[in-house]
Amino acid sequence: MIVFTLRMVAPRAQRHQLLHSLTVLLEPTRVQPGCTGCHLYADMENLSVFTFASEWESQADLDRCLGSDAFKTVLAAMELAVEAPEIHFDSVVRRAGLEVIAAARAPRIA
Repeated sequence: MIVFTLRMVAPRAQRHQLLHSLTVLLEPTRVQPGCTGCHLYADMENLSVFTFASEWESQADLDRCLGSDAFKTVLAAMELAVEAPEIHFDSVVRRAGLEVIAAARAPRIA
């Protein structure tokens, strides 16, 4: 799995416009082949900061998204950021859930 994250600081005057532009990309991105999730997060301590994140089954699926016309909206948003955006592409080898918490909290026998 590949996780793409973009964290950016929007110009105060254009925050709502940029959030709207990225919000309308969520559902079309989610239905692209290989997309397992797409989300937009707002930072509650600084409302000008937000993070766009998507998860992909393979690098080829992500590459198809990055080369799409729809992704041009993300690139345009990045160009308007008031600071250099933080971009990360993370490879995930294993994903786990509540079982990790349960195992960590289980009583240990010495």
